[in-house]
Amino acid sequence: MISNSEPYPPDVRPRRQIRQPAYLADYEVHGSGFVKRAPVSNRLSEYANEAVAPMSANVSRSSSPTSQPSYTDDLILQDVWPEPSGYESPGYDKQHFQVQQTSDIKSMCMQMKRDNDELRSSILPEILSALQGLKAENATLRQEIQQRSPSIQTPIPAPRTHLPPSVISHRSSRAHSGEVSTPQPARYEQLTEQMGDMTLNSRMSHVVDGHGVHSQRAHTYSAQPSGTGHYENVPLGPRYHYLQTEREFSPASRPELVPRMEKLHTQEQIYRGPKPTIPSLTAADPRQFSRLRMALENILPADASERFKYQILTDHLELEEALLVADSYCNSVRPYTDTMHALVKMYGQPHKLVLQSIAEVLESPNLKSGDVKSFKLFALRVRSLVSMLEQLGPEGVAELDCGSHVSRLQSKLPHELQISFKRYIHPLRITVPTLLHFADWLEYELQVQDDTAKAVMYAPPLPFKRREGRHEHKPSGRSTNILLGAGKPTAPTECRIPTLDSKPSSTKYREKSHAYCPYCDNSSHFLNGCLNFKELTKEQKEAWIRKNNRCWRCGRNHHASRCTLKALCKTCNRKHLLVLHDLNERVVSTSEETEPKENSCLVNTTKGTLYADRSVGSRRVLLKVSKVIIANGDASMETFAVLDDGSERTILLHAAAQQLKLQGQPEDLILRTVRQDQQVLHGTTVSFTVSPVSHPHKKYHIQHAFTAERLSLAEHTYPVAFLQKKYRHLAGLPLQQMDKVQPVLLIGSDYPHLLTPVEPVRLGPPGGPAAVKTRLGWTLQGPTQEVRRELSTHQCFFTSVLPNTDLFAHVERLWQMDVIPYRNNKIVTRSKLDKEAISLLQENTVRVEVQGTMRYATPLLRMQSMPCLNMPKEAVLPQLRSVERRLLKNPEQASAYQAEITRLKEAGYVAKLEPREADCSKESWYIPHHMVQHNNKNRVVYNCSFQFEGHSLNDFLLPGPTLSPSLLAVLLRFREHPVAISSDIRGMFHQVRLLPGDMPLLRFLWRDLKPDLPPDVYQWQVLPFGTTCSPCCASYALQTHVINHSQPGDRFREVIEKSFYVDNCLHSLHSPKEAKDLVDGLCALLASGGFELRQWASNCPSVITHLPPESRSSTCELWLSQDQQDVHESTLGLQWHCQTDTLRYKHRARSSAPVTMRHIYRVLASQYDPLGYIIPYTTRAKILVQRLWDKKRDWDDPHLPEDLLALWHEWEKELSGLEEISLARCYSLSEVDHASCKYEIHIFCDASEQAYGSVAYLRIEHKEGEVEVAFVAARSRVAPRKQQSIPRLELCAALSGAQLSQLLNTELTVPIHSTTLWSDSTTVLMWLTSSSCRYKVFVGTRVAEIQEMTASAVWRYVRSSDNPADDITRGKSLQNLSRDSRWSQGPSFLKLPSESWPEQPHLAAEGPNSELRKSSFSVLVTTTAPSAKLQHFNTLTECLNAYGQELHGAAYTSSAELQKDVQRAVLRQAQAESFPEELRLLMSGKSVSSKSRLLTLSPELDAATGLIRVGGRLRHCEVLEADTIHPVVLDPRHPVTLLIIRDYDERLHHPGTERLFAEIRRTYWILRGREAIRRYQHQCTECKKWRGRPEVPLMADLPLTRQRYFRPVFYSTGMDCFGPFVIKIGRRNEKRWGIVFKCMTTRAVHLDLLSSIDSDSFLMALRRFIARRGNPHELLCDQGTNFKGGERELNEAFAALQSELQNHLAVQQIKFTYNPPSAPHFGGCWEREIRSIKAALKVTIGAQTVTEEVLRTVLIEVEGILNSKPLGYTSSDVADLDPITPFCFLIGRRDVSLPQVVYEDSEILSRRRWRHSQLLAEHFWRHFLKYYLPDLQARQKWKTEKKTLEIGDVVMIVDPQLPRALWPVGRITQVFPGADGRVRTANVEVKGKTYTRIVARLIQLPALPEDE
Repeated sequence: MISNSEPYPPDVRPRRQIRQPAYLADYEVHGSGFVKRAPVSNRLSEYANEAVAPMSANVSRSSSPTSQPSYTDDLILQDVWPEPSGYESPGYDKQHFQVQQTSDIKSMCMQMKRDNDELRSSILPEILSALQGLKAENATLRQEIQQRSPSIQTPIPAPRTHLPPSVISHRSSRAHSGEVSTPQPARYEQLTEQMGDMTLNSRMSHVVDGHGVHSQRAHTYSAQPSGTGHYENVPLGPRYHYLQTEREFSPASRPELVPRMEKLHTQEQIYRGPKPTIPSLTAADPRQFSRLRMALENILPADASERFKYQILTDHLELEEALLVADSYCNSVRPYTDTMHALVKMYGQPHKLVLQSIAEVLESPNLKSGDVKSFKLFALRVRSLVSMLEQLGPEGVAELDCGSHVSRLQSKLPHELQISFKRYIHPLRITVPTLLHFADWLEYELQVQDDTAKAVMYAPPLPFKRREGRHEHKPSGRSTNILLGAGKPTAPTECRIPTLDSKPSSTKYREKSHAYCPYCDNSSHFLNGCLNFKELTKEQKEAWIRKNNRCWRCGRNHHASRCTLKALCKTCNRKHLLVLHDLNERVVSTSEETEPKENSCLVNTTKGTLYADRSVGSRRVLLKVSKVIIANGDASMETFAVLDDGSERTILLHAAAQQLKLQGQPEDLILRTVRQDQQVLHGTTVSFTVSPVSHPHKKYHIQHAFTAERLSLAEHTYPVAFLQKKYRHLAGLPLQQMDKVQPVLLIGSDYPHLLTPVEPVRLGPPGGPAAVKTRLGWTLQGPTQEVRRELSTHQCFFTSVLPNTDLFAHVERLWQMDVIPYRNNKIVTRSKLDKEAISLLQENTVRVEVQGTMRYATPLLRMQSMPCLNMPKEAVLPQLRSVERRLLKNPEQASAYQAEITRLKEAGYVAKLEPREADCSKESWYIPHHMVQHNNKNRVVYNCSFQFEGHSLNDFLLPGPTLSPSLLAVLLRFREHPVAISSDIRGMFHQVRLLPGDMPLLRFLWRDLKPDLPPDVYQWQVLPFGTTCSPCCASYALQTHVINHSQPGDRFREVIEKSFYVDNCLHSLHSPKEAKDLVDGLCALLASGGFELRQWASNCPSVITHLPPESRSSTCELWLSQDQQDVHESTLGLQWHCQTDTLRYKHRARSSAPVTMRHIYRVLASQYDPLGYIIPYTTRAKILVQRLWDKKRDWDDPHLPEDLLALWHEWEKELSGLEEISLARCYSLSEVDHASCKYEIHIFCDASEQAYGSVAYLRIEHKEGEVEVAFVAARSRVAPRKQQSIPRLELCAALSGAQLSQLLNTELTVPIHSTTLWSDSTTVLMWLTSSSCRYKVFVGTRVAEIQEMTASAVWRYVRSSDNPADDITRGKSLQNLSRDSRWSQGPSFLKLPSESWPEQPHLAAEGPNSELRKSSFSVLVTTTAPSAKLQHFNTLTECLNAYGQELHGAAYTSSAELQKDVQRAVLRQAQAESFPEELRLLMSGKSVSSKSRLLTLSPELDAATGLIRVGGRLRHCEVLEADTIHPVVLDPRHPVTLLIIRDYDERLHHPGTERLFAEIRRTYWILRGREAIRRYQHQCTECKKWRGRPEVPLMADLPLTRQRYFRPVFYSTGMDCFGPFVIKIGRRNEKRWGIVFKCMTTRAVHLDLLSSIDSDSFLMALRRFIARRGNPHELLCDQGTNFKGGERELNEAFAALQSELQNHLAVQQIKFTYNPPSAPHFGGCWEREIRSIKAALKVTIGAQTVTEEVLRTVLIEVEGILNSKPLGYTSSDVADLDPITPFCFLIGRRDVSLPQVVYEDSEILSRRRWRHSQLLAEHFWRHFLKYYLPDLQARQKWKTEKKTLEIGDVVMIVDPQLPRALWPVGRITQVFPGADGRVRTANVEVKGKTYTRIVARLIQLPALPEDE
């Protein structure tokens, strides 16, 4: 504030001089402003062009909170705005004001003033007259509006003739009050604009400074004087605001103006927003620096000193580099300017900011389909980048035109958006789109999505009123819940959808929230930062929230539904505090049920689900249905399709697929219903085209649509004529009329371009449908009123696709039965595609000469439907740049990468193309490449699965058949002979050339890590790694070469066909000479075809010593040079130690990852064991995986059961010993002469409840009689989850042995003389000797298969102790497997002659009868009783329809008359069967017999219908209907009667007996009707649910715990807690709980007080109890968490004692016995005492709050009262003995109030004193047994026997906390009988979970069908 220096008038008291604060000494503050000592510059301000700027509607654009006008302006405009009276201006120190005004400025000001005066004189009168006219017009307009809409009260301010202070935006002033502004006439707007211009010119004419212009810069660091409140507000026009100059005048230049200067304030000049702040520079980020620089320029005053600005700058520099730069200029003359110039060079260059933005956009993650929020953010980033590039100049234009940016950004979009962009670009005829095109398309797509969102979220505004108060109005209409999901299981996010009843919420000014912790009730911190709250456990936090009724989101004192918290949790991005995250994970499911229902959209990102439903109302909802044409080739059909945004999968009905002759791949789809039930549909995926009816030529391809037989879609009706007549917005639209049409196609969100609107959605009035135009035509969507009753069917579409189940199927394969582990793929019949691949190879494979060598060239195995592929190279440029960035950060990988590319070029595997050659190709496909590290080796990988426009190269290539033998077969033959060799082909794929026509499909880009150069195009000349057909093509070329250059039966051909697994050769021979000849011959043969064999290794050095070193294996070379011993060679995953000739296993180091289901299966799957030698070890882990699978754990759940976790740690710990396992490579360890040796295969089978398997051995018997037994292979499987009998599992083991026998006999080349299979199951052996047709399907089919595979084999019996397969089922450790045992060497008896083998037992003629097929025969029985037919119907409707078809045939229709005729016919038949004699007599006109059941009803025969009706006594009653007066008589046990009762019961929704009886009596008279109805309802499941009662068994006998006679008191003790009680401690209240210990025999009571109900408090109370009452033998209690925790701690403490003390304290350990859950009457003994305790406390204390001492005293007094209660009957006769009380056993007398007898010392020291006390105790016990115990004999309730529950019964669990409709229903899986044999507790399985409940809480229901 600039003050006046004019002397004060005499009558005015001078104001005290304002003294400068000390902290402003360094800032050169003078008076209240800053003085700039530098001379004023004469250059124009850079903000001169911004002097005149339009003003926004409601916000002033002043750049500072305070605006200061110029001094000359105040001087000259004094006559316009005179100085207010009472104004006092503080003085100034004149020595600081050195302003000089030049004459030209004076003349300029005078000229501007004259212009302004002329403007006022010409315009002002016109404005005043116009405003007077407007005033009258507005008054008239207001009256008209109030007459038309009396309910709308919109105040219209009258126009004023002067400039009012409130002439700022009238819209903004009413935005918060809910008013609607009335549009002003055009003339009013023109006059207002002219007035604003005039005012602005007036002010501008008096502004004079060095520049002559105004600026938006203002002082923000000025010290505000206290007199600011005296200034008036100067109004300006609504279109302009006052603009400050960049540099205000210094008063020193015009000292004569200082006394007359004043500060003017307008409402536009006062900035009302938050105080502007200066950001800090914390990182070398150009964006941060630009924000800091702009803030300093806008906020710092223009005339501030350099040092002042320098100090402000350094205060906001937190980056060390920037501070160093600033420190270097601290002594400069212009420190701020120099520092800022240096920082601009470092961080303020525009191109750096642009490069950073480009990198951020290009490195952003790929967008997911349907993620609107991410797409919008992506579009904004691209638009920001484009704006920066446009401002950069020529460099920015070059980047904008770069097509690679667009290609890379386009690849980040989902497939459907990429197609949408191409569709947008196509009409523009642009070859290479630029960033401008891409940004424009993003804006267009955002607009389309916003329109779509508005169409879905639309809610028209209601007529509004002025809000009466500040309370929000909640919507009161019906709620609609929409659930949406996509992926892994996270937490929902809530958003609000307005409905018809929702009201616009008022805009409130929210101040910054202050810190407050609801837990500590402290304002110094928030709950997120509360250390006390963070120390609480999850249970304690939950208890605090529930106890105090706190919000689950923020912890404050309100309900969660009213919580206004907007902060998101950093863990799950849901609205709750981070410290409450663990609670909201569990509470979210329950809170949704308890909170009031509201309109919400819950988005769940854990699973792929979407479903919608709405409450049933008076209106129906139209879904988007369109008439389409579905075509497949020449076949087509015209039908209807539902466009369902809530379905994740497109579905086609099975009938349509058959009509179109669609063929597809089989697929299993898991669908989840709205109630979360899962169903597996077995169907197929098909592809077809769909077209709109209006444009049949537009075809849209639908791929991977699912079809199955069990799918169906509901009927739809579009009453188009009615809707178009009712709603104007639908008139004229080409809508399809539909009347009960059934669509056959459901198009889901996997094809969004067919669902989204192509034009703006036509929205109607509230409650009306919207018209949406899609690419398939116009459709309707939304609610509409009913036209007729047939339209009232409510529908809900729902499709949920669960994640891919391949992993689940892979795990479940562990326990699937009868899976053949290995099969020779060459024997399998080839499919049609495999035959097509072989045909391509045979027709197109050629030999070409390459560098003097004839090589083979094979074609790529293209599919017949493969189109011409073309991909621009820009599509892979982003991948190339990404690879280059990674390589430049890692020089080692960069060097390896360049070396690999150079090697490929030098070897001729790839060729560089010229640009012209690359552009003129007909086909072109580029493959991205990258580097991976495997086994510490860097490998370049070419990604042939890279997708462009939704397709990859591998999608169009056939994989071809498997031409190599199986891996197991190669290993089995590798072990046959003593001399072994191994080798592989160098770069086998690269030795096969490509045909010239296929080379353009295998191109890639490379530029030697020079990003500045354009990339070169390279083309593969050979088969690369990565194409799906490379293995088949390479194997075919190899085998073709050998076949063409060898004879049939040649050993080279045999080696290639049987010993080559792809490019690895493993072979064994008899002698070194044969091996050496084979090595030389193979090398020469394959070299002629271009295949080079290398890496030769052998266990006999002489075989390979003649080879050059580069052809030998590096490890074998170390052995030959004796540099290293015991080296190993990798052979198909195993380690072959050539020197010792053994096979060993690789051990991978254990990872430190958390133990989860995924980790366990990963470790198990990584144990490579092709021969099965370590199966006894791995089977243990497989069983563990199955047990975990049954626990239903998530893949990444670390909380595994402790017992299983311990087993896993034990198993994993043994893995370190895997390297110790060794297996002899050769079956025979000695020289073998095949001609004289006898080879036998022996296979042993075994099974247990957990696993089954088989193991094979090769028995070699030499001619000298020596016998060798070698392990060959083993197989195992985990027993299926569905429990099978042991004989069946033994049969499965025998089947696995038969499969293994067939495999070995096929693959081994040594001559096998015999095969013997062994089993220790006599039942299986008996089955295998019988005919398979005698047994059931399970046994019969497997027996037949085993008999077929082992027709030439022998089955024998072996004892379990001699069966090595027993090790599979029992499991073994790796340490045991490393030793010699029967597992590695076979059973000992195999080395003996066959005569010494185990004897075969006598097999029974028959096996278990349960597996025999039951014989059946058919007998035709005819009967004349038609009632047997009636018993087959379930409902009356079925019965009537069947009889109608029988009576009327094809002419039967569901008309009312025919229905009545059929019903009468059925009733006549029922009466004829029930009352034949009565019917005969009545038809003959006679009365019924006196013995007839109908005698009391006076029956009559209705001549019209032929039915017997009641005559009765009400024939004269005129109130009732005829059927009620004369109802039809029915027999209570006839099937028709049962159907009628069932029909009425279901129609009336299962009412009570009397209600149902009364309704039936209106038409039918059922004899003994109530009994018949009760009999039916007793069998009705629904009636049982609503009225059934638990069947409580007979009261049990008195338990042993209550009969501990002659034992110490509290020997058997029951206990429980009660409370809480509020006590007073100082000024605070706390809670305490009571605990009661009750002797189960003497009923003595011990009470104590607990500070809390946790385990620690309970244990301390127990110790106090033991110290006072002695050690109890057993404790009985319910299953409280404190009691369970106490037992665990006691057990752990007892186990931790030393062994000597354990033996001593074993007899004193307390035995805990728990009652079943939800069984309070099991503890009725102490529950009754708790009731007495509470009653006594209520009388004593009442509702008052007492201290802890008082409460403890009262409890002990209550204990005394309870212990003094008599046991049993109390006689009123004085002569009778006193009743016995618990005190008799505790203190020896019945009451504490009785006086204590005083004994003399001699009597106390008497030896008989002890005997006397014993006699007294015995007297009490005798009295107890004689007078009290007999009273317990009688049963007070539960006196009758009830039906005993059995396993398999269906029961409903009583839950008092839930309404009866929500009581769960389950099936009993286990029962627990008591000592008397009666079942009192059972295990109930409900939805996969098992609960233990007492029988008193179970209601037995009738048995449900199997499908329910």
